[in-house]
Amino acid sequence: MTTVVHVLEALEGGTARHVTDLVRHGRGVAHHVVVPRRRVGGVTDEAAVPVMQEFGAEVHHVEMRRLPTSPRNLTAFNEIRSLLRRIRPDVVHGHSAVGGALGRVAAADLDTLRVYTPNGLHPSPVATTLERALRPLTHRLIAVSRSEAVVAVARGISDPDHVAVVPNGIEPDAPSADRRLRDRIGITEGAVLAGFVGRLAPQKAPEVIVEVAVALADRNPDVHFVIIGSGRREAAVRRAVSGLGLESSVHLLSYVPGAARLMGELDAFLLPSRYEGCPYTVLEAMRAGTPVVVSDAVGNRDVVTDGVTGRVVRVGDAAGTADALAAVLEGGLSVDAMVSAARKHVAAHHDVHTAVAKVLALYSGAPADASSDMDSA
Repeated sequence: MTTVVHVLEALEGGTARHVTDLVRHGRGVAHHVVVPRRRVGGVTDEAAVPVMQEFGAEVHHVEMRRLPTSPRNLTAFNEIRSLLRRIRPDVVHGHSAVGGALGRVAAADLDTLRVYTPNGLHPSPVATTLERALRPLTHRLIAVSRSEAVVAVARGISDPDHVAVVPNGIEPDAPSADRRLRDRIGITEGAVLAGFVGRLAPQKAPEVIVEVAVALADRNPDVHFVIIGSGRREAAVRRAVSGLGLESSVHLLSYVPGAARLMGELDAFLLPSRYEGCPYTVLEAMRAGTPVVVSDAVGNRDVVTDGVTGRVVRVGDAAGTADALAAVLEGGLSVDAMVSAARKHVAAHHDVHTAVAKVLALYSGAPADASSDMDSA
């Protein structure tokens, strides 16, 4: 049986979900998961660890910090290094920037396969420099979208022979719908509702949604927006909503469990991110039959094709996003066609069982040549 040690500092959002899916569906593998008890400076996914344990993973708590230079990460490195020498795994799989770095460096002198899944490459020059420095320690870089693979190679973080493209996947069948969203935010059942679900962090650009609400206030005053999530930008978003007098049309919910069950209650889903890996929320909205409007960011552009499976607008273009949203909310045959195509795309290309099987194959030594995928990106 293959023994895999996953190292994850970013115990929240899509990264926590990614590891949970590998444990849940990665049968025939002995999973060890190294995580902090809580993500300091983030929003901890409280459900992740219990689910991993339920499906047989041995969880090891090591306190890590999202700031790479934190002294706590040096202590974490020593703890992870000792743990790896005790377990002697076949694979060390680091997830996201800090977990990816600590896992690979701690396993540098072990005879083990070192795998890294960024789940979204930070665009800053400092982050790129650090990622390049870790290139010699990386046997496999798993990009969760073709455009992420292109970026990894273009920045010198990896080369095509060591990159594998494995898009994120979700369960084929949508969970039962939660019909209480409009009650929660105090609007009528027939009200038009556009929504966002995710971390309120600079990466996700939640302030763009407030700008879209302002742009549509005169053109379509009956449209409501719901922003579900929390994070570093939450206070700023709340101040903007209040300062612009949008409290009656922009509704903020810090947390709603099982947010995937809400997707079918939205008339449109928005994701104006600056960069992504492969966004689960967009996949869930498409599966639910909700039309999507996303930015032309890394990761987003792989999931959504403009005018075919949704609408794609320039990063940071609030006016363009408002125009695309208004067109989607008007409905018609073109929107129906996009929704149908989106559902088919998700079913064909984003099945979680297929995604996990591809990762397990990489653990077993399958070649990681993403050159053909990148040529088509």
